[in-house]
Amino acid sequence: MVPARNLPDQIAAARSLAARLPQLVDESRRLATALRSGLHGNRKVGPGSDFWQFRPYVAGDPTGQIDWRRSARSDNTFIRQTEWQASHTYWIWPVFGSSAFWASEEKYRPKADRMMVMALALADLLLRNGETVGAFDAPHTRVTVHDQLQKLGHAMLSAPDNADRGISTIHPGRRHSVLILGDFLEYAAPDQSPATALRRLAHNQNDGALIQVLDPAECTPEFTGRIDFTDGNDNLLLHSEKFEDQHAEFARRSLRWRARIRDATMASQWLYDLHVTTESPSQTLLALYQHITERPLRNGGGPATGNARGRPA
Repeated sequence: MVPARNLPDQIAAARSLAARLPQLVDESRRLATALRSGLHGNRKVGPGSDFWQFRPYVAGDPTGQIDWRRSARSDNTFIRQTEWQASHTYWIWPVFGSSAFWASEEKYRPKADRMMVMALALADLLLRNGETVGAFDAPHTRVTVHDQLQKLGHAMLSAPDNADRGISTIHPGRRHSVLILGDFLEYAAPDQSPATALRRLAHNQNDGALIQVLDPAECTPEFTGRIDFTDGNDNLLLHSEKFEDQHAEFARRSLRWRARIRDATMASQWLYDLHVTTESPSQTLLALYQHITERPLRNGGGPATGNARGRPA
């Protein structure tokens, strides 16, 4: 629920975002570069060609993996392990509903801009790490090199623009990782929750994360005087002649709404994080990258349960 402020037409807003895409790609690359130092990839034991580490031989290990030269230098027998080279697929979905293009102040960036920058910065980090990144547009576009960030951005603009309808229809593939960024105003009503759809995704052993991106006024509004609140179709939801009297109640409702999103996410063993557009995206992006690339593995390749984390909503 956001105050009415002549929200731009959805198509026009998306076209405007597409026109800014080259600038946003540059911004995302700068952000990714700033975070890349010190990060390491999702390394896994497997039939690769690059050396990873030695470890002591244990009964049952293939004798062909014994490194006799290393073993000759000690009293123990060592196995030479190489690094798994197959890429993992990450699906990134910024939800560009009409409310994503709203900002409470001219000095604040629209949520859509921040979602796109964070999505592309994460994609840049993953692609440079040898992973595959996809979008939930109709052809399910997937890219494997960081030079295709702009192509990926256009594909993201064609993904579903409603989380409530989209989550139940996306098909990421078994044991792939899913990242969803949005304001999730679709779930602002007290009886709405993404829990069922997220459980379906997690049931396929998909690891994931949900990043709620909000304008500061959607957490602690400072509006005063006469305010009208509308939904995405400009239907009046609330009229207040003196909104300053509603600040405390609005903040309580916003907190409960965010807590429902957080709890539903963590119940599916996914990461939840809240990002406000007045904050730097670095902290959120770093936590997100570390969560999805350093996840414990299950059954030789799928994400493990019990690794959910969430910042207070």
